[in-house]
Amino acid sequence: MARPGRLTAAIALALSAVAALLIAFSAPPPTALAQDIRGLDTKLRTDAIAGPYTVTAEAKPLPSLQAVQFFVTVADTASGNRADDVRVEIITSHQGSAETGFALTTKIDTPGVFLATVTMETPGVWETDLLIESPAGDTYGVEGFAFEVFAPTSTPEAGFVFIGVAVVLIVGGAYLVWQIRRTQRRRAARIGNTAV
Repeated sequence: MARPGRLTAAIALALSAVAALLIAFSAPPPTALAQDIRGLDTKLRTDAIAGPYTVTAEAKPLPSLQAVQFFVTVADTASGNRADDVRVEIITSHQGSAETGFALTTKIDTPGVFLATVTMETPGVWETDLLIESPAGDTYGVEGFAFEVFAPTSTPEAGFVFIGVAVVLIVGGAYLVWQIRRTQRRRAARIGNTAV
């Protein structure tokens, strides 16, 4: 004959599972949003002459961060030596709106190589330009790249997977609690029987 404690635990477990399922399927599934960013040019590298400098710029889209990472190499055209004393700025502009932005690059360990990460959140086409400023204060422009940022897309399947995992975890947790309590009661009963 089943003890009242076991019957209560089984009923509580069944009711919590039913409640979890009702909650899971009564609301629309949450959506997981993903945004993509792609370069419109076939190659994301440019070589240009900007005043006395030879500039090589490479761009790498980072879709998960909604950003583009730029590596810019600047060399003195006459001597061929890397120019480490310049300032490099990246200017961004969104086609179809007045939204603009800029990023100053930072020097990395390699002389004459600069790095910047530019965030582009608004969907649409973004254009980039590079400005090279010499130590004397002269500024030279280099045409950069165009990127298209796509609007976030929703995937309801990811929401259903999330709900399914949540239900399994809730039911599994309730089952573990029930098993632990049952084992503790059995041990307590054994200890009580042997103490007599």
